[in-house]
Amino acid sequence: MAYDDKGRWVPPSEASAWENEDSLADSLRLSGELGAKERLEDLFDSGKDRWESQDWESDLDERKRFEILDLYRQDYEAGRGFADDWGIQFEREDIDIDDDGGLWEAKELYHALMGDGYDIDYAHYNNNLAYRSTVAKLGSEYGFADMRSPFSTPRQIMAAKAQLEQPGYDWDEAWVKNNAMTYTDQEVEALEDFAKHNQTRHFDPKTNITTYLNPQDNRSLSTKLYEARGAGNYNQLKEPGSPQFINVIAGEVPKAEYTPEGQRIVTDNDVRQIYQRYMGRDYNSSEAGKGIEQWEIDYWQKSIADNNWDYKTFENTIAASPEAKIAGDKGKAYFNPNAGKEAEITGKLTAEPAPINPPDLTIRKVTVKQPDNIDSGWRVPGV
Repeated sequence: MAYDDKGRWVPPSEASAWENEDSLADSLRLSGELGAKERLEDLFDSGKDRWESQDWESDLDERKRFEILDLYRQDYEAGRGFADDWGIQFEREDIDIDDDGGLWEAKELYHALMGDGYDIDYAHYNNNLAYRSTVAKLGSEYGFADMRSPFSTPRQIMAAKAQLEQPGYDWDEAWVKNNAMTYTDQEVEALEDFAKHNQTRHFDPKTNITTYLNPQDNRSLSTKLYEARGAGNYNQLKEPGSPQFINVIAGEVPKAEYTPEGQRIVTDNDVRQIYQRYMGRDYNSSEAGKGIEQWEIDYWQKSIADNNWDYKTFENTIAASPEAKIAGDKGKAYFNPNAGKEAEITGKLTAEPAPINPPDLTIRKVTVKQPDNIDSGWRVPGV
């Protein structure tokens, strides 16, 4: 199937293709999306792969499939913003086409495929031996902390399916069962109990050494410390070294974008970021010689498309350029979204008011004097 730059299937634009299921199938055969003898059911193919044995979409007739695809075409042409987990390539939770003894209407089936109220059935993929076999290959790049981490995103599922479709891909069923299936509820509970009662790290204040321990190891602390330090599983606090240069860029972190197969796309901001790292250009400037001009971005985007480069190939190409060798690698970039805000806030503050002079107060000294018309024995109290 042909996909746009956002990973959405691009339906045929000719009105003649959408007269009925036969005309649509003919159009897709002409474009190469269907083989000479394939039908619309072959677009709904997730149940036909050898690693998936059950699929409710396979029970639909050709007319129903055509109606579903036509509803998609209408939404696509209207610019509907589809969610990341849309489409016929995912198994869904709680989908039952038997509704009061009859098939659902095409509109209801379409909304189920679009994920409206029907989430991806991750349990289906986590119980599937073939899909689980790909976790070792995908690794932390796709968010798997270890080989028993569960599928939890559409990107992981699409990447796993791409692995399964690689020519010559093979996997061992026994190995997957022993090493790559997700943790059972009992295992998760046991791991939590181990973590509660066994130290995962030990700090010695005399030597400033932190030793990292296996939470599932129930032996004595002295034995575990001895073996862990011998294996190098420790870290010692030392005096800080001299300050190191950090490649800080003003602004927000650019959003990483991926193809439906999970391959990272090189965006315009990625070009700017790589230019600043390897060539010392200003990420936020388009001034010639100082920043990154638009024609440079357009040139590399065309080269990427013409040569079918992935993200790493493009980065290595820039890093190996003569200008990069002169400038030197500035290291991984860190983005500072608060850059410039201090001056912006300071500029909005009013000036300090002029000081107020204190009043000049003079207090008279009053002398108490006895009136002449009062006897001499009279006294003022307190005097």
